[in-house]
Amino acid sequence: MKDTFKLNGSVKVQLIGPDGKIKQQHENHNLVVTVGKSYLTAWLAAASQAGEFMSYIAVGTGVIPPALGDTTLGSELTGGGNSRVLGTLSASSNTWNNTAVFIPGNCTGAITEAGLFSVSTAGTMFARQTFSVYNKAAGDTLTISWTVTVS
Repeated sequence: MKDTFKLNGSVKVQLIGPDGKIKQQHENHNLVVTVGKSYLTAWLAAASQAGEFMSYIAVGTGVIPPALGDTTLGSELTGGGNSRVLGTLSASSNTWNNTAVFIPGNCTGAITEAGLFSVSTAGTMFARQTFSVYNKAAGDTLTISWTVTVS
């Protein structure tokens, strides 16, 4: 008998204007990076987990595609508030989700990447994705939903 264990991640990004209408959105796969895989195995092996798993989502302006050796975003955005937002975590069957909302005024600018992190500053990056530019104006809301499916 052979059993396989696989992680598949996807990210949904929505830019919503002050009028509540979706200005831009996409959904695509992400790359789970090497340090993220190591973090997961250590977290699972711990006698007790200190905190929730990968509870922060960060955004940035980097455009170089994700690589297995990445440990940070290409250029994490820090203007207009912290680039890392504590998400809302949920799980159902074999699917885990983290949804973070970047409120108006937080992280404005030309956003081209997102990452899933263990803590609000520094810490470990689990996964990363780059995408076409989302020009987040001061009145816009950016919602990022990160889904990891275990199969």
